[in-house]
Amino acid sequence: MTLALIVLLLGVMSQSCVGYKDLVTFNAVDNVPETLISDSTIQVTPTPRYKEYKIKPFDQLVIKINAFDGSTEEFLNREFGVATGTPNTRNLPEDIFFRSLTVSDSGTIMLPLLDPMKVEGLTTEQLKAKLEESYKPYLRFVSIKVRLANMRVTVLGEVGQPGVHYLYQEKNTILDAIGLAGDFTDFGNRKKIRLIRQTPEGSRTVFLNLSRPEFASTEYFYVQPQDMIYVEPLRAKSFNVSSESVGLVFSAISLGALLANIFIK
Repeated sequence: MTLALIVLLLGVMSQSCVGYKDLVTFNAVDNVPETLISDSTIQVTPTPRYKEYKIKPFDQLVIKINAFDGSTEEFLNREFGVATGTPNTRNLPEDIFFRSLTVSDSGTIMLPLLDPMKVEGLTTEQLKAKLEESYKPYLRFVSIKVRLANMRVTVLGEVGQPGVHYLYQEKNTILDAIGLAGDFTDFGNRKKIRLIRQTPEGSRTVFLNLSRPEFASTEYFYVQPQDMIYVEPLRAKSFNVSSESVGLVFSAISLGALLANIFIK
């Protein structure tokens, strides 16, 4: 009876343990030397060329106009919700939302002095050039800045801080997004990261294996606005290996052994 309990305990513990390699990202690198010098290279992974994001319906754009014609410039910036004269120190998501223009479901935006403009399929740089050309009849030496305001991703599952996270850079990787979400928990399955992306053809779901450095050479190395990242749990989590549960297992086994001894006697 005692032997059976020991075997049961060992089985539970073996199922509950998370292997060291499962806790390390890029853990599939082979033949790593124990000591490394500063200019050594373990493995060279080609990084994919960054593909500029193309504007889609319901994207949010922040537009700022600079020109010599002060009165018209101030009017346009007021229309765009951009304050002039004092720097805007707020950078909250809700503030960005109210200062941005939303692309319509038909892929257009409405701008002062201009007809509805088709922006779907353009990069921010292409839209910048198009706006500068369109406003030349109204402004002298016009210069326009265009920024994507909805650069946010949703990270759920086995991360430290799941939720919606805003990224304030042009280029952001999936590792940036996971790092912003507090990194993996001990039960995060680095070999099965689910990424859901909205495309013109519909929603696309892919699974990424972050244990292999080669994933950095795929098109999904860089995140896009509205990406949803789900970090699946390891199977070990189903056994809930917390100190409390382990204590309960030991208590149950001790109680079972005690009852068994009583009945045997």
